[in-house]
Amino acid sequence: MSKEKKKKPFYKKWWVWLVAIIIVIAIASGGEDDDPTGVDTASESEENEDVEEEEKTEFDIDEKVELDNRIVQVTDIEKSDGDDFDKPKEGNEFVIVHVSIENNGDEEVSYNPLDFKMKNSNGQIEDSAFTTIDSDSSLSSGELAPEGNVSGTIAFEQPIDDEELQLIFEASFWSDKEIIFNL
Repeated sequence: MSKEKKKKPFYKKWWVWLVAIIIVIAIASGGEDDDPTGVDTASESEENEDVEEEEKTEFDIDEKVELDNRIVQVTDIEKSDGDDFDKPKEGNEFVIVHVSIENNGDEEVSYNPLDFKMKNSNGQIEDSAFTTIDSDSSLSSGELAPEGNVSGTIAFEQPIDDEELQLIFEASFWSDKEIIFNL
């Protein structure tokens, strides 16, 4: 007589239970509510959607706008044909935007002129221009301590007398949030 080893049914094997536990955890965490109180927030989210639809996305000069613990403001705009050593391409002018940034958070935040881009009436979105026109007042990059502030200029090369210029500020490379200033 030989003793044959009886095989366990598949549902009694350790790896089946491991897979089942992983699936249950994935389902439970995927359907988890952001509200730890367990209160049904369906009506709150509908109200928030209405507010978001009404939320202003474009701003004007001198308006202070908050994004990611930064208050950003465009305080002035100048236009320049350049100087003897630094001229824009034919048909273009330098648009010099004066900006102010405040940190209203509890932690340091970074600032950088590369956080700003300009969109023109042709739909082109461009980085700041490499120019010496605003070098004495240009915005540098750095960190702002809580309640700190900085101001400076950023120059862009754009078509002459473009009436549809927009300055776009993105607080973070990792975020898709942005502020648009109509210039």
